[in-house]
Amino acid sequence: MENFALYLGKVSVLLTIFFLAYFILLRKETFFNANRWYLLSGILTSIALPFILFKKVILIEPVVRQFVPIQKNIVYQPNIASPEPIFEINWFYVAVGIYAAGMLFFLLKFIKDLWALSKILKNQKIQEIERFKLLDTNKIQLPFSFFNYIVFNSSQFKQVELENILEHEKVHSSQYHSVDMILSQLFCIVFWFNPFAWLHRKAIAQNLEFIADSQALKSVPDRIIYQKTLLKVSASHQCIPITNHFFQSLIKKRIVMLNKNQSKRRNSLKYLAVLPLLTVFMLQFQVKTVAQEKPRNGQETTYKEIEIVVDKNSSDDYLKEQSETLKKEGVTLKFSKVKRNSNNEIVAIKTSYKDKKGNSANNFLKSDSPIQPFKIVSNDNEVMIGSVNSSTLQNSKSKSSSTVRIADLNMPIAPVPPAMPEMPAMPNIGNIPAPVAPVMPPAPIAPNVVYDENNKDWKKFEEQMKQFEIQMKAKEGEFARFEKEMEKYGEQMEKAFSPEFEKQMAEFEKKMEKFEAEMEAYQEKMQAQGYN
Repeated sequence: MENFALYLGKVSVLLTIFFLAYFILLRKETFFNANRWYLLSGILTSIALPFILFKKVILIEPVVRQFVPIQKNIVYQPNIASPEPIFEINWFYVAVGIYAAGMLFFLLKFIKDLWALSKILKNQKIQEIERFKLLDTNKIQLPFSFFNYIVFNSSQFKQVELENILEHEKVHSSQYHSVDMILSQLFCIVFWFNPFAWLHRKAIAQNLEFIADSQALKSVPDRIIYQKTLLKVSASHQCIPITNHFFQSLIKKRIVMLNKNQSKRRNSLKYLAVLPLLTVFMLQFQVKTVAQEKPRNGQETTYKEIEIVVDKNSSDDYLKEQSETLKKEGVTLKFSKVKRNSNNEIVAIKTSYKDKKGNSANNFLKSDSPIQPFKIVSNDNEVMIGSVNSSTLQNSKSKSSSTVRIADLNMPIAPVPPAMPEMPAMPNIGNIPAPVAPVMPPAPIAPNVVYDENNKDWKKFEEQMKQFEIQMKAKEGEFARFEKEMEKYGEQMEKAFSPEFEKQMAEFEKKMEKFEAEMEAYQEKMQAQGYN
């Protein structure tokens, strides 16, 4: 359980790195498709990277041990009266319970959303056009798509508005945006405690809308009518989170992105900014250091030895893993009668082991205070146990012998990994203020009834739409001024990324290619020498 908690922490850190890099550097760029794959790779990389471990071997001087015959069935129990047990809350188990309850809550909500979606699609008349399945129903107000299903309520929109909406939803369906939504939703279920997981999911949903808008504009005849359609459905309605809705609450950002100039190609270099951060993470958390003794007198030792250290914080999973490790070497190792205090520290443990030749022994530690660390050493000749700070071990043989504490002494010295090149410093763009977009007038809310031109609510709505269009027309000057300010802002950003910086980035790319080739050669050498 402790290992799983550590894994959750590592994944959360990695996702936070990906999201912050996106939020700071990429969210305002028009590389919508590239941003889609970046955001998805953030989830997949965060899940997979904690499983990748690198081994660093450190050579140390050999240590000669002196052994004494084993005394079997050792029991250490101080002659101290045990106090009455006091009930204490185990906060670790409380945290596990809270995590499980939260995950169950969001999982049930996800299942509920799927059930609600199935009720909408069940027993409905479907119209198939090409590979799309169109469903016109009055059960919904907002149009949405889910895989190849496109659901809408034609009574809510005019014909030209409905055509714009269908073009938008066809993009969602043809590019399988539902996969992105389901994957991000499942990720949020497991990592519900991490706020950046929900922000990452929101960024995915928003970017998918940018993609659909930009592709739909290539097919619709009138850009202005399309934007008005966005505004018409900008009122907040109940929706199913796992579907792709035509409506998104950040309607202003979508309109700004529709009218924004394409980002400069060189701005795509910003995607490389996440690489140094991932490298720091790997060096800090994914490098396992292994101590290996130097061969004596230039001679390599030909037998294999495994050392296991047990302390007060050893988890049940760790103990089980060590038993399985020795089992592969023909040694039976069993930990039993494990007792822990309120801080989850071991206060009692029985260790039983049996070597390849049938020699066996038991060791039982019990006290009111946490146990002191001890180690178990196994090689081809014997099994030994003793204090971590002592050179004297108890063994399963009656005679004395000398040994060393290294996992595989006949292994050659590991090659030195290549050093990663340093990325050029990013230009300081913090002193370039971004222009502020004009404030949009509030859009009128459509009546929640079937369209009828004689209905007073719909007449009132049409009058409100006329007033809204007048207000929007009055804002045209502000939008034009904002567009000029955005162009000026883009020019300032281009100046910030000077030709010298581009030259440095080009050199950095060449160094990275060389580094990748050296890493491949390094890994091949490691495998050839027996390092996994």
